[in-house]
Amino acid sequence: AKKLETAPMTSADGLPNLPGIDKADGLSRMMNKPALYEKVLRDFYARFIDEPTVIRQALSSGDFATAERRAHSTKGLAGTIGALNLQNAAKQLENVLHGCEMPPDNVFGQFEQELRTVIEGIALGFGIEAAD
Repeated sequence: AKKLETAPMTSADGLPNLPGIDKADGLSRMMNKPALYEKVLRDFYARFIDEPTVIRQALSSGDFATAERRAHSTKGLAGTIGALNLQNAAKQLENVLHGCEMPPDNVFGQFEQELRTVIEGIALGFGIEAAD
């Protein structure tokens, strides 16, 4: 039997361990090109790092359409990178916003938590310094 690697999971795909992301799912959507996948993940990080804040601001000004559209975009791109929990959380948020209702704390909280998991995982995995 092969000894299990205890090293951080930079598996055969050459990608770091990414919490909240199903790498096999994401990679298959990128035609199994790790370099392309990494670029998409980095783009995701840059685009969505402030997303909860942006959605909150839209909601506080009563702009449900913008909030819903942003939740929808997050859902779609989460699906693209294989962040399935985030995809589900964004979908739930989108459904609430579609009815022009303020999302319950647990729905928004879940969205925020799943997004943070994915964003922090990408930052850690690829050594991205958060610009404070």
